[in-house]
Amino acid sequence: LAAAWRYAQRTGRTLAIDWRGSCYLDQPFANAFPVFFEPIQHIAGVPVVCDDQINQLSFPGPFFPPWWNKPSIECVYRPDEQIFRERDELSELFQTEEDSAANTVVCDACLMWRCDQDAERQIFRSIKPRSEIQARIDAIHQEHFKGHSIIGVHV
Repeated sequence: LAAAWRYAQRTGRTLAIDWRGSCYLDQPFANAFPVFFEPIQHIAGVPVVCDDQINQLSFPGPFFPPWWNKPSIECVYRPDEQIFRERDELSELFQTEEDSAANTVVCDACLMWRCDQDAERQIFRSIKPRSEIQARIDAIHQEHFKGHSIIGVHV
């Protein structure tokens, strides 16, 4: 998310957070982002679409990486090699500091550690867990970590 946000910021694009098909939800067409995080409309000046209106959007082509320009029937199965190739193509695009001629840039490969720490910090400052999730995080902290020094916990 941080790498995609940084790219959108640098190129003046809108960031669409489309986490449909998440392994964390039973509903394949539900966007996982608003299930876990409070709704947001921008991150540090970058317009964000992150709610279920994503289901009504039609993203304009052409697409980058080029694999996404295939007819949808051909995109049903994406082998690991393709995902790794896309990750490398996206990394290269993001590192060039240039924009793509494609109307839609699809970041559907793990780009962990492919952005700067300031971008990651901006994301962590901007997104907030939904209140019921934050309450559970607070309860876990209270039960297991209160009174202890903590370096970091991934819950």
